[in-house]
Amino acid sequence: MKRNIRREAKIGLTVLVAFAIFIWGLNFLKGINLFKPGNYYVVEFTQVDGLVKSSPVLLDGFQVGLVREISYKYDRPGHIEVLLDVNRKLRIQEGSEAVLVGSLMGSPNIELKLNANGQRILKPGEALIAKREAGLMDQISDSLMQQVQQLVQRTDQLLAGVEVLINDGSLSNTIHSLEQTATELQGLSAGLNRTVQNDLPGIMSHVEQLTGDIGVITGQLSSIDFKATMSKVDHTLDGLGALTVKLNSPNNSMGMLLNDDALYVNLNQTADHASKLLLDLKERPKRYVHFSIFGKSDR
Repeated sequence: MKRNIRREAKIGLTVLVAFAIFIWGLNFLKGINLFKPGNYYVVEFTQVDGLVKSSPVLLDGFQVGLVREISYKYDRPGHIEVLLDVNRKLRIQEGSEAVLVGSLMGSPNIELKLNANGQRILKPGEALIAKREAGLMDQISDSLMQQVQQLVQRTDQLLAGVEVLINDGSLSNTIHSLEQTATELQGLSAGLNRTVQNDLPGIMSHVEQLTGDIGVITGQLSSIDFKATMSKVDHTLDGLGALTVKLNSPNNSMGMLLNDDALYVNLNQTADHASKLLLDLKERPKRYVHFSIFGKSDR
């Protein structure tokens, strides 16, 4: 009988130890160390963004605790109470903040921002100031919403402009003008095709004939002795140059005639004398002409 009791006691003790080890291992996997208790602080949020139990509590990027409990205040809708379990060595001053920081991958966490100028140390069970930091998804959604709003505004402006064009009749007039332009272009294309088919062969034959005539002229020009012709031209120019030199020189008759002004002066004097003689002859002809039937008269 005693042996059975001892055996049952051993079995019960073994079950209790196993259950305790299971509880300790489960909490250890959650990050809870039952042999290292901490201090509890309360934080109330209006939104937790998917915060779960055992989420880390960080200070300067180092884990100093974890989230122990999350409970919704049904008597005060919009309030969510979060219980933080932090290391007992940590001294939290009054005015410190518990910031909910979102994560792109995984659940968010709590980051402590201590107030170094606090007047006193908070006691376990007191509340921290709750704040929520906009996560990356919030920033992306805000930016996306702004772009969507701008796109909607531009679309409205575009539709308003199209509506104005339709009501004003400008769009229909433009379409009609485009149709007329397309018709004219089609006629122009048909005319060009007829020109290419009918007139282009004749034009090409004339061009070929002109090319042949140019070839003949080029052959004739190539047969001309340009060297002898230029030599004759140079000889003629030399003769003209020598004649010009002689005409400018006073050492010959033509040069004296062209360069000596005495001949010009004499000619002027002779013309002046001849003019005076003719005038005198006209006024007193008897002085130069003597005619008498009865002989010479005395004067």
